Parts: sequence; C-alpha cells; structure tokens
Amino acid sequence: MDKVVDIFQKGVHNLIDPENIPKDAAQDGSNFVTQDGRNVLVGGRILLGAEGAAGSVTGLHKGYTPQGVTVLYRKIGTKIQYFNKGSSTWIDILTGLTSAAEYTFANYSSLAGSFTYINGVDGYWKVVNLFPTSPVAIFEDTRNFKGYILIDRGRTILWNRDKDKTGLYGSWIDRQNATVYTTVAGEVVGALGAANYVGTLAFKAGGARRTCFGVSFASTVAAGAESFTDNLDGTLTSNRGGTGTINYATGAFNITFSDVTTAQVTSGYQWEDSNRKGVSDFSYSSPRVAGEGFQFPQDEGGDAILNIMVGQDGAYYSLKERSAYRLSLDADDAGATNEVYRKELGLPFFRASISTNQGIFFLNTVNPTKPEMTILQRNTTGTAIEPRILFPHFKFSNYDYTTCGMASYDRWIMVFCKTASANNNNRILMCNLLTGTVDIVSYSGKMAIQDGASLYVGDSITQSVYSTFDGFDDLGSAIDAYWESKDFLLDTEFLKKFRKLRFKGFIDPNQAVGVWINIDEAGYSKVGTIVGSGSYVNYSESQAVGSHFIGQAQIGGDDVTNAYAYLMEIKLRTGKFRKISIKMIPEGIGYFDFDYLMFWDVFTFENRLPKAYRQKQNVSLDGLQTDQ
Repeated sequence: MDKVVDIFQKGVHNLIDPENIPKDAAQDGSNFVTQDGRNVLVGGRILLGAEGAAGSVTGLHKGYTPQGVTVLYRKIGTKIQYFNKGSSTWIDILTGLTSAAEYTFANYSSLAGSFTYINGVDGYWKVVNLFPTSPVAIFEDTRNFKGYILIDRGRTILWNRDKDKTGLYGSWIDRQNATVYTTVAGEVVGALGAANYVGTLAFKAGGARRTCFGVSFASTVAAGAESFTDNLDGTLTSNRGGTGTINYATGAFNITFSDVTTAQVTSGYQWEDSNRKGVSDFSYSSPRVAGEGFQFPQDEGGDAILNIMVGQDGAYYSLKERSAYRLSLDADDAGATNEVYRKELGLPFFRASISTNQGIFFLNTVNPTKPEMTILQRNTTGTAIEPRILFPHFKFSNYDYTTCGMASYDRWIMVFCKTASANNNNRILMCNLLTGTVDIVSYSGKMAIQDGASLYVGDSITQSVYSTFDGFDDLGSAIDAYWESKDFLLDTEFLKKFRKLRFKGFIDPNQAVGVWINIDEAGYSKVGTIVGSGSYVNYSESQAVGSHFIGQAQIGGDDVTNAYAYLMEIKLRTGKFRKISIKMIPEGIGYFDFDYLMFWDVFTFENRLPKAYRQKQNVSLDGLQTDQ
C-alpha cells in the first residue's frame, strides 16, 4: 500500500512530539512558507540603497502624496531619511538626532494636503510628502510634546512623553475649516514688467510652522489675463501656457508667465498651523470643551505605556509591560471612560503589537517563560473585545522578544524576534490567522512595511532596508533553507519498509534540492536530489513566477521567470524501521515548491522495537544490568 500527503497546510508544529503532529505539518523548518496547500521556498532579499553601518533601523514608514505615490522614510543612527526612487539613494532630511532613539511616524491627509508627522525624543516635525526634504519643525512646549504618536479620526494620540510615561494624550480634532485654515487673497508677490518671478509667500514669515495649499497666481500679459491654478502636486497650470511650481512647506514659488506682465502679480492661497487647533495642538481649556486636546493618567502598576492600538470597537488600548488600559471617547467627544482593561497582559517591547481590521495582535509576555501570541478581538456572540490565544501548537518560548517587532504582510502577521543566543533579531515568524499556520524565516529584521507587492524590512543588524521576499537569491547567495517533516509512523507501530519516495511540485531549471531521511533518529543521510533539469520535469507545464511570489503577486509581476512542474521518485533501500522523517534542503538558486509526498509500496513486518532500541533479556529490576 501507499501512504500519501497530498496537501500541505499546517505549517510548523514544534510544541508536541513530532510523531503526533498532523501528517502535513513540519516539525521544524527555515525559509519555507506554507502557501495555498504547498511548501514554498521563500524569496530572497535585495538591498534598498547602500549597505548601512552596523546598528539597526530605528524607524521605518510609508507616506503618501495626494496622488497616491508612496514615500519611504527611515531613521538610522542620527538621521531621518527618505528614499529617492529616481536615484535609488537615501537622502537626509533630519540630522543630529539621538542615535539609539526609536521614532514613530503617522500619516494624515486633509484638505490642506498629505503629511507625515514624525515624533521622537529630539523633536516633532510635519513633512509635506510632496517635499520630503523640507520638514517643518512643529515642537512647541506650550502646545505639544515629544513622544510616540498615531493619528486616528483627525486627532493625534501621543504617549511615551519623557516627563510622563504613564500618560495618554490627545490633540484637537482637526475640523478642516476656518477654525484652522486662514485664507489669503490678492497678496502682491511681484511688480509688473517681468516674465519670471521667484520668491516666498508671506505666510511663512508670519510663522515657521505654517504650510500652505490651494495656491493661485494671476497677472496680465499682452494677450490678456493669465492665471495659474494649483495641480495639488506642487505644479501650477497656466491658462496661457506659463509654467510654475510651489513648495507647500516653505512657500517658495517659481512662476514664468507666457509673456512679460503688464500688471502686478498677485497670489491667493490658504495656510494652516497645525499647532493652532490642529493635529499637533494638545492644549485644552478648563473646563475642557469637546474637540480640544486631553490627557488621561494610566498609572496602574506604575509601568510605562509601551504602545497604543485602536481596537475593533474604536477604543484606544494602551498596552503596558504588565497590564492594559482601555480609553473610550464619547461620540460627542465631551466625555470618556478610562479604565484598566486587563492585568494579565503585557508587552516586551513597544513594537511588539499591531492593529488590523481583524483585531489587535501582540506578543503577551506577562509570563516570560510562556509567551503567547494573542489577539484582542470582538466576541463572536457580542460586542465585547476579548483576548484570545492564537497558534497554541507553536512553541513561542523558543525565541527572545526583547526587541520584538510586528508587521502585517499580505495574509501574514510577521513577528521579528531572535534565538536565545543571538544579540539581534534573526528570525521572522510568519503567522497566518486564516489558516492557523506559523512558519519560520531566518532573516534579520526589526520592522517592516508593505508597499503593493513589495515588503520593506528595516534591519536589526545593520542600518539597512531590504526588499524582502524579492527575487530568488539572498543578497547574491543561495537562500539557506530546509524543511523537516513530522516523524512518520505510516499509520502503524509495526516495523515497515517502503520502496520509493515520490514528490510533486514546481521547480526552476537552475534549482536543485537535496532529499534527506532520518530513520529511527539515527541521523539524516542524503538519498537523492530533485533537479530542475531532470527528465521528470515537464517543460510544457509551467507557471510564470513574479519576483514577489510570496504574497499577493505569487503569479506574475515584475521580473517574471518560469517554474516547471515535476513529478519524480527516489528509490530507497532501508532496513526495517518504526519511524522516518524527511528533510528538504535547497542547494541552488531558483524557485521551488512541493505539494505532494508519497511513500510508495509500504509493507509491514512484526510488531517489535527497532533493532537499535531492543534490550538484552533478563534485565535487572533497576534497568541497569543484564544477565550476560
């Protein structure tokens, strides 16, 4: 008879004995991911920009322009930089920062534009994403604070203030109207008699924290009235063919009329200072009025707030080292409920949680000897948000979460952690809530963001960012990987043999994968190799594999290559055995997966222990002596 595993959808099960895990589970693995019923060798890594110095990335973020173009930011050492896609280089936008300090970023889009706000121990900045090299310093000790931030529903939430580690702060709600916007009309920016005008709008001289939007210019040329309207991307369109640009952060303009002007040049626009009743203004009256800033103490236990997550109920969950708070704001913003949510929850590091539409994921390390992946999720029978332990089959205690980070990527929640002996994060746990699987990736990293099909990982060992699961090699080398099956008893305790191993899947012509077996824990020995150039590869049946084949763009995408179907078998001669495990080890560079494993022609023998485990007869009562 034959024994078949015809689908793989369980991931790594490493908590219980490998004999007792599901037949399609792995007892261990590295750089294989369970995806759509198969085990897939992960993609490699490509350096984004130049290799960084020793250290780590301490902030990574993706902002947006009004046109939906992404702008990538990072903090390394004493700098915050943005990635210039045209030159493939990182450009400094802030310098002189505290080297080891972690920074947070938050996106905010309004009628005034699309911004990224940056906050940390050294200051508070507002960046117009169209002009990342012109950050606007907005720290003002009478209006706001230095700390960590998120922006939600037109308001900034801040915590980790240096003078108040257990306080949660909120800003004004941005009303996006005359409360925060000032309109300027007919500002004279140039005399008649020229075609080109370069200067700075007057709003900036009135306050360095101001930014502008909705800019227009007008004058008269020989052909008649000429006006420029704002394209919302920093360019100005003339009704008579002139050209112009405007920097919304600095107010600097450069306009060229279609002819020499015959009248004064005037401008109209709006400006805002978000420190005045905007998302960076944390002030409030006494008594407080709805829509103003606020501050709530969350002092239970005395431990600092590490991170704040938005729950499915819209409340703010403050995760601390040994407890959690819940802050719920009234619908009219006139009142709030600030209460201890749980005392048995705790984070190891402020990046060890993430809020998604499925709930709040985090590593609960309140019991450091038994860390648990937990989700705060709406109860299926009510509206209450309750904690639920995830992936109970996985031994999370194998890893250290001192500098843990979490991120979402396609169908996975990624956990960045390290092995017990490592100094820096060197593992990524790929957790799939839908299928209940966990797979292990042996890449370094501290944080990540997804941009379309691309995954950018901020490294934990160097000040570098990598495009991860991209291409088929790891920084030019073969991907170091293995997949180790369960200990197969083949449905019987009887001793047995089989004649062939059979595999099926897809492989790149340049790839080769070694097949190893371990019989009754005697150690692994190689028994064959699956090669992409083998006669058992069907070159008429292929699939186009994009460079980002792990995730949304498994099939197709940029840099497409072909992987071909294979169905092959390896003949074996083994002694009688009780159990056997299989290990797959890629040896080349290229795509590889397998979705089928067969033990062909299994036949059984007596119900005895394997020869290596048999005892001599007449064993003494203490089990230590035999009758020779």
